Amino acid sequence: MTSEAPRAFNREMYHDHPENVFYGTDDGSQDGSFQEFPEFRADYQSVAPLRRDNIHMVSVVGGLYGLNLIPLWRPRRITIFDINPAAVTYFRIIRRVFTTSRDVKHFLDRLTNADYDANTEQEEFVRENIRLKQKGCLPRDRGSTKRPYEQSWQYALENFDLTKQLLSEVPLDIRTEPMESESFSEWIREQNNLWIYASNITQFHYFDLEFADPTNVVVVQIIHPEQPQLLDLASLGGGPVRVKFEIPLRAARIDG
Repeated sequence: MTSEAPRAFNREMYHDHPENVFYGTDDGSQDGSFQEFPEFRADYQSVAPLRRDNIHMVSVVGGLYGLNLIPLWRPRRITIFDINPAAVTYFRIIRRVFTTSRDVKHFLDRLTNADYDANTEQEEFVRENIRLKQKGCLPRDRGSTKRPYEQSWQYALENFDLTKQLLSEVPLDIRTEPMESESFSEWIREQNNLWIYASNITQFHYFDLEFADPTNVVVVQIIHPEQPQLLDLASLGGGPVRVKFEIPLRAARIDG
């Protein structure tokens, strides 16, 4: 019998709650040292070059730790998803400001000064939250914040030009739905070349996803500080595979 996710009692807190967006990630090492990232880099560099040449990156918005994986994985396609529409709005704003800024300083200054257009009421809400976060005075009833963006998006900012290019040029799809939904499950089953960043989703919900033939599928989650998990399904390729999104991640071939 599968046990409940550790924080299943409050998993609804992200369902269309604009005040529950993370303005700066808390994924990874809590001291902001980014010491979990070399493991991701080593795993990426260890796979066959052909696997790296056609990556479709799939990432939850969360606190946008996934921004760091864009210049590392250099995807040919990107899908961003989140159950919270305000989180999706947050990603759209960060992408727009990132791709229209000259450099890191210009990007961060524009976030701090709200120096960009907001086209909807929700964008205005998110823009003001970003400004308050940058000023160090974001109230909890508007959003959550932990690390500064320089720590949250360290690798993305260190590789600003490459990240900007990929965010500008790579085909992008956005899905406003939970990873455990039937529509997400149906969409992802026939996909391959997926490198997935699931953040800490399994703290709130346990679920299964099936892949028809995952010869090039990688799943990354970060649950506990300094304890990331990377699950490479390539060794199970050649038939359908079920991934149990739990703590830890588990995968097995589907018999029959």
